[in-house]
Parts: sequence; C-alpha cells; structure tokens
Amino acid sequence: MLEALSASKYASWMTTSKWAYPTFLTAHGLGMAVVVGLTVMISLRVLGFPKQLPLAAYAKTVPFGIAGFVVNALSGTALFFGDPATLAANPSFIFKIVTIVIGIVLLRQFYVRTLKRAVACDVAGEPEYRPSALDKGLAVASILLWLIAVIVSGRLIAYLAPAPM
Repeated sequence: MLEALSASKYASWMTTSKWAYPTFLTAHGLGMAVVVGLTVMISLRVLGFPKQLPLAAYAKTVPFGIAGFVVNALSGTALFFGDPATLAANPSFIFKIVTIVIGIVLLRQFYVRTLKRAVACDVAGEPEYRPSALDKGLAVASILLWLIAVIVSGRLIAYLAPAPM
C-alpha cells in the first residue's frame, strides 16, 4: 500500500512541484509553533511563571492550540503522502508519531486536570486554583515531550533515513 501511495500522482506532485512541499512544510512549522508555544506557555504558568496572570485565563488559548494541531496533522499527513514508504521505515519518524500520541494524551490530561479546575475555581469565585505536584509533573513532561522528543525527532527525520535496500 505504501508503494502504491509513493507511486501516486499526489506523491509525484508533492516531490516535483516547486511550491507543494515548501508550502506544506511551512504550514507544518507554523502549526507546530502554535501547539508547542501554547503548551510551553501554559506549562510555565502551571510551574509558577508568571504568577501575576490567572491560570484560568490560559484556558481561552485552548481553541488556538487545537487549531494549530489540526493544521499540523493535515500538513503532516500531506507531507507523509509525498514519500510514505521512506517515512514509514524511518525510526525518527516512528518515534515522532509515538511521542505525538503520548503528547496528545498528556495535553488532554493537562486540560482536564489543570485548566478546567482553574476555570471552575474562577467561575465559582473561589481562590485561584493552585496546581498540584501532579499538575506540575504534567507541565514538565509536556515541555520535555514537545520541545525535545517531538521537535528534535521531527528534525532528525531528514538525517536518520533508513539505509537503502
């Protein structure tokens, strides 16, 4: 199936067009910047930086993070279909996909555990929600996962291509 995708008109267009690959790669980079930027921003706030901004206010950024992720997923899929056989055999690509799945699970937990509780406290007029040790652990894990695992493994895809058969 991967060979058939590699031989498709779409794959040919993606590899021969002057604009296709650079356009999707740019969209992918911008989507990643939004997802990672918001994740790091919220994570740093959970860790206490800056304390003067209410944590509940950060919940308003979640739709932008979702939009960034959708752009990333669509552009990443388009890039994958440009050379699926090579990418599917690339250990860095496989690692990136696995870490993205883990990252999504972490972000969901982060949202449910931390941001929703902060918003609930804000709406109820209670004192600001104080992130627990688990919330802070999720924040650190999110920063490390997205900044190091996902971004670095994504960059290494070009350099860790599988050996030709």
